[in-house]
Amino acid sequence: MNAPARDGGDPAAFAATAVDAAGIPLFAAAMLEPSEIIIGTWRPHPAWIAFRAARTCLFVVLIGAIGAAAAGAAGLAWAQPIAQAVALVAAARIGVAVAEWASRMYVLTDRRVLRRRGVLSPTVYSATLGSLRRVELVRTWSDRPFRTGTVTFSTVANPGYEAAWLMLARPDDVLAAIDRARRRYGR
Repeated sequence: MNAPARDGGDPAAFAATAVDAAGIPLFAAAMLEPSEIIIGTWRPHPAWIAFRAARTCLFVVLIGAIGAAAAGAAGLAWAQPIAQAVALVAAARIGVAVAEWASRMYVLTDRRVLRRRGVLSPTVYSATLGSLRRVELVRTWSDRPFRTGTVTFSTVANPGYEAAWLMLARPDDVLAAIDRARRRYGR
């Protein structure tokens, strides 16, 4: 169900989170069928950025600290260049995480659930409400402090899932909106 975002259509329609005058994400507007109605749009919680970049940043800081200690033990004055390199790599990783967050959008319509993700090669997941067999709310240890959760989707009854809306704020409300749409519009 994952399809490349650029399928010969207007590439501008898949610009990272661009919205039209009515606030509808352009990627969703380009995919809407006639008379299809957007019920809601969501993004991951901003804390997703920190979780996405944390492992790389911690690794770079650790390597930088080891490098600075080794340089100091050898009598080399490399502490400042090492600190600058660590700061540059960490800032770059955080910048990439921000771009990934900005390109990630979740859309619920009266007919489908959509997920757009990806910066350089965006992909869109689309499933009709009637084809969804399982929609579940998952909360991990990292979700508890932020009161977030992940909603997973599967069109088959097997364990696992095909797509997920990650780290949503107020996930119970999002799940309720999806359930209402499935009851009302799912065919």
